[in-house]
Amino acid sequence: MKRTLCSSLVLISVWATGCATTASPRGMALGDAAEESLLLQGDAITGPSSTLSISANSMHGRYRRDPVSLEWDYQKLTGAVGHRATRLELAEGDDTRVWGTFGGLAVDLTEDGTYLHGRVGPCAYVLKRQGDTLAGMRECGSALEKDVTLAFPAALHQRPLGERAALMTLALVNARAPLASTSITVASMAGDARNEQKRIACKKFY
Repeated sequence: MKRTLCSSLVLISVWATGCATTASPRGMALGDAAEESLLLQGDAITGPSSTLSISANSMHGRYRRDPVSLEWDYQKLTGAVGHRATRLELAEGDDTRVWGTFGGLAVDLTEDGTYLHGRVGPCAYVLKRQGDTLAGMRECGSALEKDVTLAFPAALHQRPLGERAALMTLALVNARAPLASTSITVASMAGDARNEQKRIACKKFY
C-alpha cells in the first residue's frame, strides 16, 4: 500500500512539474490595445491579426494586414512594412535618436529612458515613462489628445538598439486613430520636457 501511495505521489509530482514547465507567462503588452492587442513574449509578437518573429537582427511576419520584413544593425533599420519602404537611421548616446521612414511614414523620435518625443507620420508625441507605459499627449493635425497611454515595458531598454527602435516605432504605429479635439501645438510641452532634463542634469552636476 505504501509503495503504491509513494508511486502515485511521484507520478503526480512529475506531472505537476511538467505542467509548470510548459506553462508560459502571458507576455508584455505593446502599443495601444484599442488598436491591436499586441503581446511580446520572448522573440514573438502576437495579436488578433498579427504574428511577428524577432531574430538577432531582424523582424518578419505580419502586422494586421501588412507583411513586415525588417533588418537592422547598430546604425540603421531597413526593409518594408506593407510593401512600403522602411529606412531608419539610429544613434545612441545620452539619448536614442531614430529618424527616417517606417512603412512610408516619416519618423523622427528622441527617447532618453524618461521622455519620448517626436513624430510618427502626421502625429507629434510627448510621452513620459510611467512604469511599463508611456503617457502624455499627441497632436495629429487638428486633433489634440492629452491622455495618450501606450504600453512599452521598461525591460525593452535592455534589447539591442535596432530591435528597440523597431519595437518603439511599432508601438507608436499601433495606436488608435486620433480623436477630434481643439488644436494646439505640442512643441511647448516638448520644450518643457527638454528643460526638465536640463534641470535634472544641472542639479546632478552641482
